Amino acid sequence: MNNSSTLVPQTETIGYTEKLLKNIRKMSVARQLIPMEASTGWSIPLRQEGKVYLIVPFFSTNRNSEGQIALFPPFATITVDWTNQVPVEYVDLRFKNPAPELIWTEPVGTFPHARVSRMKVKEYEQKRRELLSMYDEMLSTLVEGNSFSQQWIERFQELLSLLLEPDLEPYYRALAPKFFARFLGNF
Repeated sequence: MNNSSTLVPQTETIGYTEKLLKNIRKMSVARQLIPMEASTGWSIPLRQEGKVYLIVPFFSTNRNSEGQIALFPPFATITVDWTNQVPVEYVDLRFKNPAPELIWTEPVGTFPHARVSRMKVKEYEQKRRELLSMYDEMLSTLVEGNSFSQQWIERFQELLSLLLEPDLEPYYRALAPKFFARFLGNF
């Protein structure tokens, strides 16, 4: 009897960006400099001298008495070459502060934030996976030197605006003003 029809749980495939965010913890620079309990933030694409990189911010969290997660500003970034996943830069934001006018050492918000607080976990995870998949498309498009369709830009903007923690937005803008002005608009 052929058992090929037995029910096997189907797992969604993990995209390149999502895999990178999981594997970055295995890199020696992350193991040495990033606390295990730190979270990764929304990544920032960078095109420089004909190459494409991904800047991964790290931030601390702390569960508060209401069961929400207190969010601290990013404290470090690791920049990775997109094509080979080799880390090329580590920045300690406590030392190299990109926006001295912002408070970098205290909690600035909570998760879940208002835009996602009514979502079911599965819906949030689906939208997160879609946005990470769009990061794959974006970075591949940048490597190829192509442009984005207006429809693609609008969907990326919609998802990023929905999922990015509003209280962390000034910090993201400090890290990558052009990227966030393009995809979140100007203040």
